[in-house]
Amino acid sequence: MLFDTHVHLIDPRFDEDRAAVVARARAAGLSGVVEIADSPADWDRALALAAEHPGFVRCALGLHPYHADEWRPGLAAELAARAKSPGVVAAGEVGLDYAKCEVPRPRQKEAFLGMLAAASAAGLPVVIHCRDAYADLMPILRERFPARPAVGRFHGVVHCFSGTAEEAVECAALGFALGADGPVTYPKNDALRAALKGAGLAALVLETDSPWLPPQAKRGKRCEPADVADVAARLAEVFGLPEKELARVTFGNARELYRL
Repeated sequence: MLFDTHVHLIDPRFDEDRAAVVARARAAGLSGVVEIADSPADWDRALALAAEHPGFVRCALGLHPYHADEWRPGLAAELAARAKSPGVVAAGEVGLDYAKCEVPRPRQKEAFLGMLAAASAAGLPVVIHCRDAYADLMPILRERFPARPAVGRFHGVVHCFSGTAEEAVECAALGFALGADGPVTYPKNDALRAALKGAGLAALVLETDSPWLPPQAKRGKRCEPADVADVAARLAEVFGLPEKELARVTFGNARELYRL
C-alpha cells in the first residue's frame, strides 16, 4: 500500500541503475510513484519514464522556482496538451523558494501564478514547492483556492511541508495534502512531526523527493523510492498506528490527490 508521491528518477544520479531502483521500489512493496518534471525541458523524459513503467510510474509536469525565469504564457497551452498524455496526474512542482533560488521573487510569483492558472485550465491538481516562503504562499492559496475542490478532497499537495503547525492546519483546511518525507525521521524535527500530527493523518501523503532528502538511516546517501518505508514507519510511531494502517490511509490520500 506504500505510494511515493514525489520522486525525481530522471535525475542523472539514477542514470546507471534506474531500472534497478524501480525494481527495488516494487520489491519494497510500493504500488506506484509520481515522477516530478521540474521544467519543460524534462517533460518528455518524464512522460517516457511513465510509458516505460505503465501503471507504476505516473508523472507531474511543472516549472520549479529554480526555472521560473523560463515562464511564458505559452506554457499553459503546452501543459494542457501534455495533460492528455497517459500517466500525467498533476502540474508541478511549482511554487516559491526564498532560500537558495537566484530567480527574483517577483518573477517567481509571476511564474507560480501562471502555472496555477495553467493547472486549473488543464484540470490538474498542483504540486507546490515552498521553502522559506510561507508568508507569501499562504495569501496566494487563500485567494486562489477559496472553496473546496470540485473533485475529491485535494486541490494539490504542499510538497515536503516545512511550515508551522498553524500553516499545516490551514493548508489542510484549504484542501491541500501535506507531503511527508525524509526530514520527518530526523531526530531534531519534533516541531515538524507535531505540525503534521496536528494537521491530521487524513491530510498526509508519503514522498521521498529522491534522490534528495534521505531518511535518517541513510543521511549523506542517495535517497530512492524504497526509502519511503522509513518515512511511513516514523509517521506510524507519531500517530501510534500499525505501519500497515498508516500505509493504507496515506495510500488512499495519494489516490485522491492524484485522482487515480
